[in-house]
Amino acid sequence: RGYCTRDNQNYTVLQPESFIPDVIETVLHDKELKQIYVCYNDANCVNVYSEDGEFLWAVATPYIRNSYFELQDGKLIIYGDGAYIYNSKNGEFLEKTSEDNLELSYRWSEETADEMTEGEIYFDSYQVYKYEPDGSLRTVVSRPRWHLFFNFGACLFIAGMGAVGLGITFFFEKKKSYNRVKNTEIKSPKARKIIHYFKATSIVHIIYTVLDIIFGFFGGYLCIGIMPLALNFIFSGVIICNMLDRISFSEEEAAVVQYYKTVEFATFVIAFFSVVAAVRIATAL
Repeated sequence: RGYCTRDNQNYTVLQPESFIPDVIETVLHDKELKQIYVCYNDANCVNVYSEDGEFLWAVATPYIRNSYFELQDGKLIIYGDGAYIYNSKNGEFLEKTSEDNLELSYRWSEETADEMTEGEIYFDSYQVYKYEPDGSLRTVVSRPRWHLFFNFGACLFIAGMGAVGLGITFFFEKKKSYNRVKNTEIKSPKARKIIHYFKATSIVHIIYTVLDIIFGFFGGYLCIGIMPLALNFIFSGVIICNMLDRISFSEEEAAVVQYYKTVEFATFVIAFFSVVAAVRIATAL
């Protein structure tokens, strides 16, 4: 995102076509002018093309966090921290004004239609398409595949997979230590209670995970249940950590306690991701 972010102080002058690997925020289409406005948020710019994909002109503003884009009465408006107004036909800078002086929609992006219509413009993160009479999508604006390396969602997914890998490695290290001492007698009554608590909580997490996935097929109403589980996980974790600091036990006993603590954490993570899965199931049906 830092690489894509731009702060153009020379905003009154037309810009060259931007190839910054930012994702497309929204695409506006003026059917009378037959122009397509491809809007980028972090780059704070708009590339304008003909309906055949020919680049016409571009404008860029000083950095606006979470900017909006709008066509209104022959004007292209970029706003979010003040409004920068351009002639929507040729990109001529008209004025900078307060958003309060305008009637703006504050809409993040154009809504995606359920059914495609002939002649309409559609887009994804890096491409813009026109729906042709034969039912095909013709690419009007395209970006190279290497832009995906800068995609925030892709980077987040890779980081998430790395975190999962580290988590699995950590879990099996704890499991390996536990296997060596699993027959150890836990002499501390408090340690035994904590272990029983970890076991019970882990079972609750697993039961919730299964039910949450099932309820995903019936609207996903059980997703809200992650909130009490999360609150219990956080507050009980703080309390138990303080208790463990005051308990004296052997290295073998500590390995057993740490293993069940890891199991509780792992099952909570699984329960959390069950919410994501349940939401996707519910929205897909």
